[in-house]
Amino acid sequence: MSEQHIDSIRLRPGMYMGDIHDGSAIAHMIWEAVANSVDEHLAGHCTQVTVTIEEDASVSVEDDGRGVPVHDVAGIPFAQRALTEFHNSPTLDGHAPHEHIASSGLGLLPVNALSSWLELTTFRDGGHYVQRYERGRPTAPLERIEPTGRTGTRLRFHPDPSIFGGVWFDPGQIATHLRELSFLLPKLTLRFTDRRQHSFHEPLGLASYVRTRLRSGIGPELPMFTLVVGVGDIVVEVAATWGPAWGGSLESFANVQRTTGGGTHVRGLLLGLVDGLRKATPTSKRRKQLEGALTEGLVAAVCVRLNDPTYDSPTKSILSTPRVTGVVRRAVREGFEHFLAREPAVLAYLRNKID
Repeated sequence: MSEQHIDSIRLRPGMYMGDIHDGSAIAHMIWEAVANSVDEHLAGHCTQVTVTIEEDASVSVEDDGRGVPVHDVAGIPFAQRALTEFHNSPTLDGHAPHEHIASSGLGLLPVNALSSWLELTTFRDGGHYVQRYERGRPTAPLERIEPTGRTGTRLRFHPDPSIFGGVWFDPGQIATHLRELSFLLPKLTLRFTDRRQHSFHEPLGLASYVRTRLRSGIGPELPMFTLVVGVGDIVVEVAATWGPAWGGSLESFANVQRTTGGGTHVRGLLLGLVDGLRKATPTSKRRKQLEGALTEGLVAAVCVRLNDPTYDSPTKSILSTPRVTGVVRRAVREGFEHFLAREPAVLAYLRNKID
């Protein structure tokens, strides 16, 4: 086992599994586990693969193949080497054919290293074997539980919340990819079950939404500007902060309708932010220059609630209600000016951006 490799993977998970914030890294962990079952199928030894998201947000991948080998290799069970070592060939045992259905093709070591716990169950050579790992390291030797005539492998793992934050799987994405595999592997049956109970409640509203969009861990941790204010018959809600220049995101809604093309509420937000900044700190920069600086790395969401909104297209992708621009602009200008007076760190950060 390479302690250095495990520590390196946990320190820089994105290098091995992809983005840890948008769910793609967790998806790649699943596909690395599924890839081993697909290899068994391609070798003629597996007809069924079952992927299950358990109630505790762990994932199990189970197949009816030959089972992971358990014989010793240089004094270490093959199964343990598969979970704790990189391999220099396409597969650890050099078998073929082999398919990389995950983008990394690095095997099971990154899956193990990035899991708070992992349990391997293998049915092989007349025995039922189990071994548990925590953060990439075995907690006990591979144990033979009982004799059995069954064959196959079950890998169950829990992506580490300390790395991934709130563990979230997109069941639609998983089901879509498994169905795609079924077209390519017509003799293989793939099953998918999600045993979680889904309940959603976000009392912080757009602030929570923006947090999910913010790529954390890079750049300053800035306080978030939030605003909820009623102006006549229009309610304006805003949440905004700044992250890396390449990680900007501006989402907008009218009532509960997502407006992918923006519109008058987005224009009002940007104008209000510029106005509020100008009130908080004098500058000779032109409006377009200020707007460009403010939108770089801006991670924000704006929602307006109003009666009878109007849109520029049948898809309701662009809000066009004219008076919304002025209402949002005035509300954001006042709120943002007061926010910057309370948060000198944000003001200093924005001053640096426009200088």
